Parts: sequence; structure tokens; C-alpha cells
Amino acid sequence: MVLFLNVLERPVPVDGQPIDPDLRKTWGWWKVKKCTVHILNRLFTRFGDLKWHNPENRAFAQMFQKTYAGKILECHLSLLGVVRVGGYLPDRVTNLILQYLSNSISKLSMYNLLQPRLEVILFEIVFPLMCFNDNDQKLWDEDPHEYVRKGYDIIEDLYSPRIASMDFVSELVRKRGENLPKFIQFIVEIFKRYDEAPAEHKPYRQKDGALLAIGALCEKLQQTEPYKSELEGMLVQHVFPEFTSPVGHLRAKAAWVAGYYAHINFSDQNNFRKALQSVVSGMRDPELPVRVDSVFALRSFVEACKDFNEIRPILPQFLDEFFKLMNEVENEDLVFTLETIVDKFGEEMAPYALRLCQNLASAFWRCMNTAETEEDADDSGALAAVG
Repeated sequence: MVLFLNVLERPVPVDGQPIDPDLRKTWGWWKVKKCTVHILNRLFTRFGDLKWHNPENRAFAQMFQKTYAGKILECHLSLLGVVRVGGYLPDRVTNLILQYLSNSISKLSMYNLLQPRLEVILFEIVFPLMCFNDNDQKLWDEDPHEYVRKGYDIIEDLYSPRIASMDFVSELVRKRGENLPKFIQFIVEIFKRYDEAPAEHKPYRQKDGALLAIGALCEKLQQTEPYKSELEGMLVQHVFPEFTSPVGHLRAKAAWVAGYYAHINFSDQNNFRKALQSVVSGMRDPELPVRVDSVFALRSFVEACKDFNEIRPILPQFLDEFFKLMNEVENEDLVFTLETIVDKFGEEMAPYALRLCQNLASAFWRCMNTAETEEDADDSGALAAVG
């Protein structure tokens, strides 16, 4: 244990660190840190809770919790501090540390250690990790297909500081509800600053992070007053305007959030209609990630829709856009949206059935071919083919 802590605490030398980001994260020093954090996380999930333990492990678990769990937390927090001042920490290390923090929330002794620093962790480390950043922008501009793949890949989630940040916030408000009002107040402040700023100074990236947080907390907000009754107003005021944002990633995020909230009880059906129409027109957006997020969101709207006359007239154009997108992107989630529509409309799909099957068959062959040609096949083609 002491050796592990030594490895964690030892500062990484500045000299000799590769500049290239891919080489940098696999550099010996960082790999050792990553493995150590991984091992300590595994120990914490195995021995961090006494009540799961059989007698022969109990003594070790007690010793681990009493002597080391807190010290490991301290080391993790000081590593995270680097992120706060804009320093370098590999994504996977950040992700693992945040997992450790998330697991600590439910244990009182650990939470007591976290609590005094919670505001700094939440607002200066975790929230900035949730915001759209330079790397996202670069990928969005240079390789939108890769941007989409990363956003919807389960394996990527294991390495993503953003996903770990969302999990941390969700876990925090679920297990320690007293933090919810504070966090929502922070998000509301961002919305306010954004609304008041002139177009050229709007904090677009922070708004993106705030929308991500609202999506991540969807379940909790739907169960908690006073937020529960304010959700529709929040969507109309802060989410819907972004459907026509000049900034692509906000248009995508608006569709994504709208999908999460499609199931709430809209007191004004026109708001539901407006969101549905915006998501459908998002399928014709010039930017690929916006089109993809819109298709995924549409699935929720179709499931939540009480009056199919709102969707019927746009079925043909929707299917057109849908098949165009299937030609561009291999993704099993796309097929789930199609499945939902076929399921809901049943017999009415008959006129489209032939084209639908032709498109599915050709998409299937495309997936199979890419799965065969990729030497280092990451199986995304095969997964999409199964879908």
C-alpha cells in the first residue's frame, strides 16, 4: 500500500514528456500512474465496504478502510488539482480518479473527507470537464464521423473524463441530495450569463456543459420538487432556442437534451410539437453530429407521442433523411430509432417496407465489409450489423 501511495505521490518529471498527445498518455510515467490508480480503484470496490465481506477478508477490509482509503482519496484529489490549473492528466487517469470519488460518496467517512472540497471539485474540476473543449472542436471540424463514433462508443466511455464527470454529479445528487439545489443554482447562473451576453461573447462551451448536466440529471429532476414543475419552462427558455443556434455543437446538444425530456407531461402540447418539429428539421442539419443526435432524440419523441397525426405527414421525408444517414454512419442506435417507428406505425409502414428492407440489407453488407477489411477491427461495424 505504501509503495502504491509513493507511486501516486511522486511528481511526474517535466523533462522528457512527449509533446504528441498519443505518445504522452502512453509514456512510462503516466502508464505507471494509470495502473496504480486502476489497482487502487479495484481494491476500493472490493474492500471499501465491510458489510459485503466474509470473515477471512474482514480484517483486511477494516485495515484498508481505516488506514488507506482516505489517504488514496487525498492523493487522487491532489492529482486532480492539476486539471484545475490547466495542467496535463491523461483522460483515462482522470476517468479512474473520478470513479473513485463517485464510489466514495456513499461511504460516510469518505464523504466527510470530500465535503470541505466539494465546491472546488464540482465547479472548478468536474463541471469544466463536462464542457465542450478545444479537442472536441478540432474533431468536430476535421473528422465529424470520428466525433460521432466517440460520442456513442461504450468503450470510449471508459476513457472519457466527461462521462465520469456526469456519473459523479448524478451519484452525488442521488446519494447526497442536499447538493442538488447548489448545483442547479450554478447551472441557472450559467444560463443567465449566457442569455445576457452579446452574441460574440456568449459562453457557448459553458452552455454546452450546462445542457449536458441537465440531461444527466433528467431522472432526478423529474422526481424532485420544485424542479419537476419547472421543467417545461426550462426547456422552452433555455433548450429550444439552441435548435437554431449559430454554433453546431449547441444545436446537437439541444436535440440530445430534448430527447431526454420528451416523456415529461407537457402542459402545452404546442411545446411538444415544437420540439418534435425542431428535432425532425435537425435531421437535415448541415453538420453530421447534429443530424445523428436528432435521429436518436426522435426515438424518444416517437415513444412519447400520443397523437401520431403529428408524425404521419412527415414519415416519407423522415425515412429519406434516415436512410441517407444510415449510408453515412454505422451505428446500432440508429436502427433502434427505426425499430421504434416500425413498431409504432405497424401496418402503415407497408408502402415503405420494400425500400426499408433494401436499405437495411445494403447497410448490413456495408457493416460486414468494413468489419472484414479493418485489420484492427474494433467491432463497431459488427455491432452495427447485429443491430
